[in-house]
Amino acid sequence: MRISVAAALACVGVVSVSLAAESTAAVLRHNLHIPRQPLDVALKDLAQQTGLQIVRFSDAVKGDALVGPLNGNYSAEQALKELLAPTGLTYRPLNDRAYIVVTAQELTQKSGAVTSTQDNLSLAEGVAAATQALRLAQAEQRGAISAQSTASTPAGAAASSNEVAALEEIIVTAQKIEERLRDIPMSITAITGRDLQALGATQFVDFANTVPSLNFTSSGVGQTQVNLRGITSGYNVSPTVGIYVDDVPYGSSTAFVASAQLALDVGLFDMSRVEILRGPQGTLYGASTMGGLVKYVTNAPDTTAYGGSVRANVSSTEDGGVGYDASSAVNIPLADDKAALRMSGFYMHNGGYIDNLTLHDKDVDQAELYGGRVDFLFAPTDRLSVRVTAFAQDIDRDGSIAADFNRTTGVAIDGELDQRRQMPETFEQSFRLASATVKYSFDFATFTSISSYQTVRSDAITDFSALYVPAFGGPSVFSAIGLARNADVDKFTQEVRLSASGNVVDWLVGGFYTNEDSEQFQQLQPRDPSGTPSPVDLLTLTIPSKYEEYAAFGNLTFHLTDKLDVTGGVRYAHNEQQQSQVGSGRLVNPVPTRRASDSVPTYLANIRYRVTDNFMPYLRFATGYRPGGPNAEINDLEGRPLAAPTFDDDKLTSYEAGVKFGSADRRFNADVSLYHVDWDDMQITAIRGGLGLIANAAKAQSEGVELTLTALPVRELTLMGTFGYTNAELAADAPDLGGVKGESLPDTPEFTAALSAEYRFDVSNHEAFAGGTIRYVDDRNANFNQSVGMPQYELPDYTAVDLRTGLTVGSTRFQLFCKNVTNERGQLSAITGTSLAGGPANVSILQPRTYGLGVDVSF
Repeated sequence: MRISVAAALACVGVVSVSLAAESTAAVLRHNLHIPRQPLDVALKDLAQQTGLQIVRFSDAVKGDALVGPLNGNYSAEQALKELLAPTGLTYRPLNDRAYIVVTAQELTQKSGAVTSTQDNLSLAEGVAAATQALRLAQAEQRGAISAQSTASTPAGAAASSNEVAALEEIIVTAQKIEERLRDIPMSITAITGRDLQALGATQFVDFANTVPSLNFTSSGVGQTQVNLRGITSGYNVSPTVGIYVDDVPYGSSTAFVASAQLALDVGLFDMSRVEILRGPQGTLYGASTMGGLVKYVTNAPDTTAYGGSVRANVSSTEDGGVGYDASSAVNIPLADDKAALRMSGFYMHNGGYIDNLTLHDKDVDQAELYGGRVDFLFAPTDRLSVRVTAFAQDIDRDGSIAADFNRTTGVAIDGELDQRRQMPETFEQSFRLASATVKYSFDFATFTSISSYQTVRSDAITDFSALYVPAFGGPSVFSAIGLARNADVDKFTQEVRLSASGNVVDWLVGGFYTNEDSEQFQQLQPRDPSGTPSPVDLLTLTIPSKYEEYAAFGNLTFHLTDKLDVTGGVRYAHNEQQQSQVGSGRLVNPVPTRRASDSVPTYLANIRYRVTDNFMPYLRFATGYRPGGPNAEINDLEGRPLAAPTFDDDKLTSYEAGVKFGSADRRFNADVSLYHVDWDDMQITAIRGGLGLIANAAKAQSEGVELTLTALPVRELTLMGTFGYTNAELAADAPDLGGVKGESLPDTPEFTAALSAEYRFDVSNHEAFAGGTIRYVDDRNANFNQSVGMPQYELPDYTAVDLRTGLTVGSTRFQLFCKNVTNERGQLSAITGTSLAGGPANVSILQPRTYGLGVDVSF
């Protein structure tokens, strides 16, 4: 009798709580990102992202079926219905914070009238079992939440003794759908916003050396060339690595505005993560992604919660100036959680550390980087979302980070932080981007449209006095000669795609269009012996160009079994270009408009096998290309052309094998990849008749190994190691480059490595941390041994050590840091053009030892 009464009361209680839960669930909505994965893992992700407890009621509920993906705003019950639909399972609320997943038969049995003591006893036992399961789920969820803070926030709280720590599960959009990082069959690194915060990273060079196979050359913020897996000929004709801001490609795809050397150096504030995709991405991302892709993913507006942050840092560089930065972001929900506005702004001042002895200017490389973003999201229904973003960024730099070194001995001519320039080498850049992303979920697929318009204005002056003053008669004729360059790009892009996931097939089809109007202006600016501008016109050149591209692409993934997937993809692109050369002066002749067109297919094939949820080997085949185009018109002394009127596209084929695995308790992860790349018809800058032009003149290959290890050996300690081995070399003689078969490609170290550790502990009931990062870059060559235009210079290896410690008090985080603790004079890259006239090599130097303090406040 007592059992019957207790059971009846339990039934009433369950029904009452169920009604309350249903009411609450109908109101609360969550922005969910759950990739296609086994049901058990999807339910854990749902619990973590909603803060609810979700458990299986009995062993009859199998958890290995693949479900998802689920992306967008959902109530908990809507999300459960979507995830459980393919499995034939259902659910019932236990209380306002908990759901139980059951079979339909169990739901009928437990929802029916109480007819017997045995039935009542079964229900009571079931509720008790579920309650115990919920306790375990709560502990697991607390551990997951703690791990998320631990893994992504190095200053995160030390977990209490009853919490289970685990590494963070990172969701990325590398394949234009949201997936877990460990499910993607390619070599990829994702650096979260909290990781950037821990590194004290405010610009590209602050994190680049921690990523396997990622290399760069730089003259300072804004003037950077990015290379992946050794896919570079030195001074690249056009980009070999694509740069994206969210889903928008940055900059020009052509060879006419020095776009390869102007890779976007975005201020790393209010950033969700940076994704680095290694290997060609030609199928989904198109031209100029032969080596891979760097994708900056910004924080999206949140329609459910008000919040924001304020950040400030101040630092002092040894033998340099004082640097500081400040940023702020705020998120404001609007229209009953159907819209949100996110606004952010930042300002950064680099104090500089290079002195120009000729002009008596200290810290000439000091720079300012500032900008902001306005981001509006409107999601009136579960199916529709519209995101409109406006982003602006300006860079203003007084000089380069290059010091003068003897090209043959590698010894500094003055000091290791000194240069001699007759003219200030200023750099200014203005970047403006407006984009609109529309997503609509049909019953059968998701439609996405991305429209964007951007402008990039870059102005630079380079001192070529050491090269040109002797050539034009010496100091008695000109005291200095500088090259002023202006590169303007106006670019419109439109992409549409349709994608769907199923139990048997996932598919994605899309189209892409871009229209670019670009113009490069170059002028040699001589000064007479008194130092005033000379009226002599040595070279004044304007190069207007147009680029238009249409492309169609598609990917198809077959789930041959619950564990085995096979993917094939193709992209077909057609571009049309035109370029003119309008100029005057002793060194240039006008050239009429030249035109070229190109049609290029790219391919993708991969296979992945999920041995378990924590072990996945894969194979990947992919191709990439850069567009060809019209060439400059240059003749020899007898009037014969030195180059063909057009140059061809160059192509790349990549073969990759890898494995991603981790421990079942998610405290250890490892990614290993091996690759071989064949690069045909390399586009290069050839020096003929003393002038530069574009040619297809070489073949190359690159092969290597990449390894990333992450571990949480104890709750308080996080370890990470990244290692890269790259063997990139010419596969045939290249006379225009001054290289021979087997010679290493420039700016490509054979070995790179980075090790980081972070330990969390408690100080007077406050969360504290201490950590550090060691980065090693092997020696490498800046050019080719017999190069005519750029003589060889050997860059030595270097090791840099960074340390940090801090304390979190409530919502405020304090961090003390020291970058380059040993004050290493690491040589990042070198330009040797002036060495032709006996001038120095201009060697870019790693920032010296820098101390600083940072404060972050969240609200």
